[in-house]
Amino acid sequence: MSLRRPRFEDEEPASAINISPLIDVIFILLIFFIVTMVFAENDAMGVDAPRASNSQSPDSSAAVVSITSDGSVAIGRDRYSLPALKIPLGARLAKSSGALVINADSSVPVKRLVEVMDCAKECGAREIYVATRKK
Repeated sequence: MSLRRPRFEDEEPASAINISPLIDVIFILLIFFIVTMVFAENDAMGVDAPRASNSQSPDSSAAVVSITSDGSVAIGRDRYSLPALKIPLGARLAKSSGALVINADSSVPVKRLVEVMDCAKECGAREIYVATRKK
């Protein structure tokens, strides 16, 4: 008595690889990375922006500079002195449309804000916005 299974001519060999589970895993990873992606780092330094009753939205590709309550200046999470700010700010402005958003704390003196604006103008900023919160 033969216990072997009869083999038919149209049957595929057992070495075929099923890639549908692999595609499922790739799509799940893609969805995970899209959901966990950081879209904007406007509040990276914990800045308490001043309030305003009217506002205007800048270009979405604008560079962002933060001024914290102690007067330190940062791009993203990297802090810079005012003279050292020119190189990274110039590089960011060259990549963007020349627009800059200054995200300054409400307790920052106006003198410090003007110093950062002057530095931005020297680096080639064409439009400068000051970030605020709605009242």
